[in-house]
Amino acid sequence: NGTATPWFDDELMLAGRPGVRGVVLPKAERADEIRAVTAAAASLAVLPLVESAAGLAHAQELAATPGVVRLVFGSIDLQLDLGLACSDADLLPYRTQLVLASRLADIRKPIDGVCTTLDDPGALAQACAYSYGLGFGGKLCIHPRQVDTVNASYQPSPEETAWARRVLEASARAGGAAVALDGRMVDLPLVLKAQSIVAEAAEQPSGLLGR
Repeated sequence: NGTATPWFDDELMLAGRPGVRGVVLPKAERADEIRAVTAAAASLAVLPLVESAAGLAHAQELAATPGVVRLVFGSIDLQLDLGLACSDADLLPYRTQLVLASRLADIRKPIDGVCTTLDDPGALAQACAYSYGLGFGGKLCIHPRQVDTVNASYQPSPEETAWARRVLEASARAGGAAVALDGRMVDLPLVLKAQSIVAEAAEQPSGLLGR
């Protein structure tokens, strides 16, 4: 529960107990709210849930606060707070703000908001692919049946991984000289992208912190 609720202090006591790896902080809007959590348990990983206009306006401050490992997008509550009546895809400007804030703070990729559709795996996979392409590293789940699809979606596809390995092999054979692959010049940015894809493909989901 958020810092403004009557349950927050009691929950801080629980957060400091052994075995608690981290907490999601709802309605996160200010750095001092995060500091209140880390003061209770300095080793906690904090995931601020950005779901209001104020939280979005302070996203860079939240991301840069010590203890924060990644931001979380509260898409439904944000729409309510801003009075929006739009499709999920129309939230693009707000999503990109979280991706940018995370990159500037050099923390892990943000976690996207929920998909409320439970009986359409295709719709969930499409929503995951959309936010993965925008730079998100995970997605909130509202039912256990969503977990497998989400975990599978936020990693490079086998085709992407195979392409990245081919890029790295071509670059290695060229010894740093200019080389073309599939009609495209392999330059340093492309090599760095390939290295990132291969490294990401080697990771495994790790519970709360995800990828």
